[in-house]
Amino acid sequence: MPSPAIYSKTTLAVATSSAGVPTLISGVTNVGGPNFTRPEIDITTMESVAKEYKPAALTDTGILTFGLQYNPANAVHAYIVSQSANNTPGNDIFKITFSDATDWNFTGSFTEFSITADDPSQGILTANVSVRLSGAVNFNP
Repeated sequence: MPSPAIYSKTTLAVATSSAGVPTLISGVTNVGGPNFTRPEIDITTMESVAKEYKPAALTDTGILTFGLQYNPANAVHAYIVSQSANNTPGNDIFKITFSDATDWNFTGSFTEFSITADDPSQGILTANVSVRLSGAVNFNP
């Protein structure tokens, strides 16, 4: 019986050109997020008998994080570094595709790129990357 987990073959892609066609980010080791929240608004008045709340009209789509086996010679990895270090951040187009072919599309800006050397004697570099989402996520079942 196959596993119900759909995350084993998850891929992540980013558009690296103005054409907007997402290109696979190779070497991704883990993905966290997006993490959706709808902040509460306190609508308690003097007439209330207890605290009253209403969910905000807009959802915060949060932050996407992922780990990466970083290869400085990889063009997409170089793009991620340049976008993370860019002083005039813009929105990139992203696509997460799950193993059941479901995909999520969204825009966001790279906000963090930090290199860690897991085993520098073997030439293995890893990186942690964060993307701040902007706007709604398009769910495509």
